[in-house]
Formats: sequence, C-alpha cells, structure tokens
Amino acid sequence: MFDFDETSLLVLAVYFGACAGLYLLKPKTMFDTYGNFRHFGLHDNETVFPFWLVTTIIGLTMYYMMVLWRLRD
Repeated sequence: MFDFDETSLLVLAVYFGACAGLYLLKPKTMFDTYGNFRHFGLHDNETVFPFWLVTTIIGLTMYYMMVLWRLRD
C-alpha cells in the first residue's frame, strides 16, 4: 500500500524521536506548569512555539535535508 524508501524511514524515526524527546523534556515555551500544552497565541499563558508547529518544522526540515543529502551522493 505504502512504499517507504530509506530516506522516509530515517526521517520518520528522527521525527518520532524528536517528538518523544520534546514531550519528555516539556520545555516551558510549549507546556504550562501542569504539563499541559500551551495554546498558540500572543497572550499570557500562550506561545508562538506550540508543540505541533515545532514538530512539523522539524519533520519538514529533516525530510528536506535528507533528500538533499541523498541527491549529493
């Protein structure tokens, strides 16, 4: 059904590792004092770096870097 190449599998592994690492670290910019996700926004108790946005950027950046690295070879 799905055909994953080595690049996709490596990116998925790095992505899930980054998601797990961020969730276990729970940085104050993404989580409140109770460990809940902060909402996206500019008001008090909100953040411009929500978990979903940071992990999406990490995933897209890693995929782009791996594709460029594979093209180099």
